[in-house]
Amino acid sequence: MDGAMGTELQRAGIGADECYELWNLTRPDSVRAIHERYVSAGAECLLTNTFQANPRHLAKHGVENSVEEINRTAICLARSVAGNDRFVIGDVGPIAFSRSDDLALLDRVLSSLSDADAILLETWSDRLAPLSAQRAKRRAINKRGIPVLLSIAYRRTSSAEASVFLPEPEAIGILAQSCEVDALGINCGRDIGLEDVIGMLRRYRKVTNLPLFARPNAGTPSREQNRWIYPQTPEKMASRLTELLESGVCMIGGCCGTTPEHIAAFRPVVEEWNEKRGNNSA
Repeated sequence: MDGAMGTELQRAGIGADECYELWNLTRPDSVRAIHERYVSAGAECLLTNTFQANPRHLAKHGVENSVEEINRTAICLARSVAGNDRFVIGDVGPIAFSRSDDLALLDRVLSSLSDADAILLETWSDRLAPLSAQRAKRRAINKRGIPVLLSIAYRRTSSAEASVFLPEPEAIGILAQSCEVDALGINCGRDIGLEDVIGMLRRYRKVTNLPLFARPNAGTPSREQNRWIYPQTPEKMASRLTELLESGVCMIGGCCGTTPEHIAAFRPVVEEWNEKRGNNSA
């Protein structure tokens, strides 16, 4: 899978108050260039630039009526780079359900991304998130029956004895299995390191046989002047990749702070892993 889109847009010069998703319409060449760099790095799955392309967020920028145009353009941009040999995944960030029209809002977003090869609900952290993924599989919305992936962003809390991660990975795994989610993953999370991601993937595997994936961020950033600095270099993250693969994932990418350089560092590790697996199965 590819790496971060948001931090790459920041590197491309997007302003702090700009709408990232609107760049699909106003700066399409910049968005396309990011996809191209990920493909050159070895990515086979490209996420659309649609993380917050929902009416509620777009209303903050006065473009809530452009959801469909923004999202369909995002698919076209990714598809123009992916070609026929790679996959385009429609990216849907978390939506808090607090009003009666929230489900209709989610349905509108999902429908606008139905021409992708799959849908990813990314950075969701509600314990009932698998139910939203199940909703995304409804034929009334998902007419082509494309796969629906769910990626959870966990948060760390402290107890008297040890760190506790919420929502509970086992509960997510069991509910995701029941909801027939097509793949279950982990991404991002403040103060959530690779060691934590590996541990939670193992907890998933104890309760579900769903395909698993991981998109860890490049560490917890620190603020230096007017930019965020992520501590995990491509080399550092790649050095832990085998452990991540051994935990049972079938797809690997990156979240906040990961770059095409990270994906390029991941690629040979994944290729070596696949080669060894192929030789063992033979």
